[in-house]
Amino acid sequence: MADLTARQVVDAALVKINGANGDIRALIHVDADLARHQADHLDRSRSIAGPLFGTTFVAKDLIDVAHQPTRAGSMLLGDRPAARDAFCVSRLEAAGAVALGKANMHELAVGGAANPWFGQVTNPLSPSHGTGGTSSGSAAAVAGGFCSFALGTDSGGSNRSVAAATGSYGYKPTHGLIALDGILPIAPTMDTVGVIASSATQVARCLQALTADAVPAREERLEGRTFARITNLVTSPLDGVVGEAVAFAFATLADRGARIVALQAHAPEALAAAGVAILRYEFAQIYGERIDRSPGSVGQAVQAFLDASRQISDGRYEDARALQQDHQQRWAGMLGEVDGFLSPTAPGLAPDLGAEMTAVGAARVPYGAAGGEFRMWANTIGIPAIAIPVWRDGGLPASVQLAGSKNSDGLLIGLAAALGHAMTE
Repeated sequence: MADLTARQVVDAALVKINGANGDIRALIHVDADLARHQADHLDRSRSIAGPLFGTTFVAKDLIDVAHQPTRAGSMLLGDRPAARDAFCVSRLEAAGAVALGKANMHELAVGGAANPWFGQVTNPLSPSHGTGGTSSGSAAAVAGGFCSFALGTDSGGSNRSVAAATGSYGYKPTHGLIALDGILPIAPTMDTVGVIASSATQVARCLQALTADAVPAREERLEGRTFARITNLVTSPLDGVVGEAVAFAFATLADRGARIVALQAHAPEALAAAGVAILRYEFAQIYGERIDRSPGSVGQAVQAFLDASRQISDGRYEDARALQQDHQQRWAGMLGEVDGFLSPTAPGLAPDLGAEMTAVGAARVPYGAAGGEFRMWANTIGIPAIAIPVWRDGGLPASVQLAGSKNSDGLLIGLAAALGHAMTE
């Protein structure tokens, strides 16, 4: 990329998008003229180019990009162009990245994989598979080579589930670390915005721009670190390939001189139930009346989600918030003993296209619905987590995720980079 102009990078990306987006439906809006204009401006000022010069990105359709509509993958919100960039978009553009467009998603981040307005995203790694989460288009754009990285939101595991399905790194930050200005809310207690990319180093470079912190865009040493296996966090069955990937990741850590310890979380089933209750209740509070006024503007899956969410009473919500606070304190103490912990990102590999079921041995289980157990704890506790691909010869990739204490994001990404690299040697 160093020898290419920003305009050359953008033009090459647009060629790929024009050639393949009709098949995978990753993007629902592309502003080629604006992207070229931004690239030309960057080329004219290359002497003061930022650290992301020569990169491109797309933003999930919850995230404002100036002059482009933010529709949340729905007809509910209209198609008025955003007046200004979301905070995260403006920081990335100031660092030299060029926004290409808006990524497809599950409607309002709660609908089904088959978006009723923009179609279902197809996995670029296999046309018979889906991407398995609401940040579907963001992950497909990265895996399809449309862009250098993508912005996605993660309120219950969406950046990590789609990264797992597409062989990418999917990062969910510490809650509150990256400002959410200019991003449509789903459940503010759980909402985060993060990055999906083909490398952890790219994620680190983006985090530098998004937070203005001196996050080292390099691998951290694994030797001498302590990593946990939380033995009761995930108790549902894993597909054999995923189980092997988790075992391989732990063995790799041990081979690199890390210490592995076993820990137990307090009542993880209750934590998962609390997270689901919080997300559903807050979504209904934000969008319920608006959907009631225009029910034909959302699909059946969103309406069903809203109907179920309205069963969460005020009292149940308050109980869930109290339980959340209790668990946050417990987890802070537990994670203070380790540098991070490792767990499977999903029970199986990329889900089938359509109903998005994944194989777990001979059984078929819902890929997305597994989020409450496999991923949502990071949102409810508010800790950072990153999905790491585990590539296999002749098959779809598996995925593990690394998580750690609040505000350990920079260290965590550096450790993920080291582990990901070590697993490919």
